[in-house]
Amino acid sequence: MKKLILITMVAIMTGPIPSCKNNSDDTSVGPIPTGAYQYKSYDTTGVAIVKGWLTLNYEDSLHITGEWHLEKIGNPQNIGPQVGSGNLIGGIDQGRVWVELNPQYADNNLQLIGIIEDGYYEGEWIWLSIVGITNRGSFEAVRI
Repeated sequence: MKKLILITMVAIMTGPIPSCKNNSDDTSVGPIPTGAYQYKSYDTTGVAIVKGWLTLNYEDSLHITGEWHLEKIGNPQNIGPQVGSGNLIGGIDQGRVWVELNPQYADNNLQLIGIIEDGYYEGEWIWLSIVGITNRGSFEAVRI
């Protein structure tokens, strides 16, 4: 009985055994699924402010659906609704790909506007609020 109590106390004091797994594609928003885009956005000075992943599913040659899972890097300010998870919609217009992270909101939406080439989606993010463009920056996303 004393042996069992001693083993239990040692287990409680040492805590969980750390994993040897090191997957650089994991974020606190979960592992990045195959075919998704690993995403990072930057403020206007080039400082990284958000990271995570998103999926882009082409419904046809003009319409895109998908999901996004993003988290802040540090404590950036005035970045709009590009943190959390949700469904997205988008499309293609004259070779440019546009995506809305919060399509249910006309006055608090975040748009990604850019070009996809060779599995690389890059461009500008724009936070649209009731007053219009509230903030912007750049983004890059690489297909995994």
